Amino acid sequence: MFGRRRQHDELRAKFLANRERVRSWLDAWELPEVVWTDEFNDVPSPWVVLERDRDNWLRSRAPFLDAYDWMFFGRPLTPGVREVRVRWHFGAAHRFEALELTIISVCDPGYLAEKLTLAVHHARLRGWRDEDAQPLHRWLVEGVSTRPLDDAVRGSKRSGFVLLSFTRFPTSDGNVIVQLTVVETDRALDGSPLDGDGVSIPDR
Repeated sequence: MFGRRRQHDELRAKFLANRERVRSWLDAWELPEVVWTDEFNDVPSPWVVLERDRDNWLRSRAPFLDAYDWMFFGRPLTPGVREVRVRWHFGAAHRFEALELTIISVCDPGYLAEKLTLAVHHARLRGWRDEDAQPLHRWLVEGVSTRPLDDAVRGSKRSGFVLLSFTRFPTSDGNVIVQLTVVETDRALDGSPLDGDGVSIPDR
């Protein structure tokens, strides 16, 4: 019985840590160009729980979720930004699975690269270092500014244990859809394993 209780407490602590991580990230990511359509919800998607039932749900159900998301939709406050979408996805045992970022806006490479870099920087990803931000920013500027703008652009980059997948698509009204998906990995882009510092171990 004590072992089961300990497991329940450990799983609940992981859920609460994830919730606080996402909440802190949303506060830290400065994006004054949009207003989020909903306040932060303690209960992740896809669950809808009445206010009076939340404490019980958090105690009894939250520790044993197989998968859940926190999703955010940003409504524009400036003409240059059309839409911002965010999805934090967690899987079994409350493991972080992915951070998905989408911005629809005018093609401003500096702005888009800065906002996406800050989003990644504040996400507290495994092994992420302050010095990883500048190379990511340069890579994103290059991806967003690739000509012609009517072409789709795709690319992948690894920084330590962090794997980033980037896409840029044109819209029919002259804007761009920029998407960045961030996951954690134990493998380099060529499939080779990483050591404890996130450095690729070459084949011998």
